[in-house]
Amino acid sequence: MLFNVKAMLIAALALLFTGQVMGEAQIATDPVAACNCPNNCSYKAGHSCKFYAGPSDKSPVLSGSK
Repeated sequence: MLFNVKAMLIAALALLFTGQVMGEAQIATDPVAACNCPNNCSYKAGHSCKFYAGPSDKSPVLSGSK
């Protein structure tokens, strides 16, 4: 029984950290994908949609509102 509790705790922590990593990775690779249809049709001019300035995820992150 104790092993199952430890295993569930470890699994829950792993899922928590995985969710945080996936949340950080939700930046588009270009402004069209970040700020336009079909993904984001509700976004209007000046919205703070974020995208990478270059082709790599190491590039600076830009915002549609700037």
